[in-house]
Amino acid sequence: MECRKFQITLISAQDLENVREKFRMKVYAKLSIGGDSRTERTSPVDTEGETNPAWNFTTGYTIGKKAVEYQGIMLVIKLYCSRTLGDRYIGEVSVSFKDLFDGAVATGGSATVSYPVKKGAADSKGVLKFSYSFGDIVIVKKPSVWARGMAVAGTILVKVIAEVAFGGGLDDLDIPFSGEDVPIDVDVPVDSSGSSQDPKN
Repeated sequence: MECRKFQITLISAQDLENVREKFRMKVYAKLSIGGDSRTERTSPVDTEGETNPAWNFTTGYTIGKKAVEYQGIMLVIKLYCSRTLGDRYIGEVSVSFKDLFDGAVATGGSATVSYPVKKGAADSKGVLKFSYSFGDIVIVKKPSVWARGMAVAGTILVKVIAEVAFGGGLDDLDIPFSGEDVPIDVDVPVDSSGSSQDPKN
């Protein structure tokens, strides 16, 4: 399948909500595609910055080229406070790969951005800063039937998310898992006349 490499560096956050009544805030982040735990990456815990953590943590994904053409495939970054008696949720940033890609086109495929941290439908407190880049299109071999079977649960979850976002059934949504990379390929649904439908409509 045709894919792009996506690399992200989680830089820092500023003025986060203090969710501890006692002791220091120790903040880390979990990154995923659409909230799917199979795509999750976890940053180191910042033990010094408290409500102003810094990580400079770099990770990446391999995404199908169509994931940047339509809204609905989301990068989700959730922030937590590390605690002995259970970590506490601070808030999150959720942004589509299409928006990220569109924002980076003018600067050669990379950008540094800041987004407000949200909790539910409302803004929480603070801003998250990260940089990212998209690589050129490359061909990635799809994994074996066995490997694809291991990804069934994740496929179903992200397919449901994509169908809701795109307002219709997708004929094919492949999420094979291979090492550290998670290729995602979204095929545009075709109507009975044979013409492509824009999932945004």
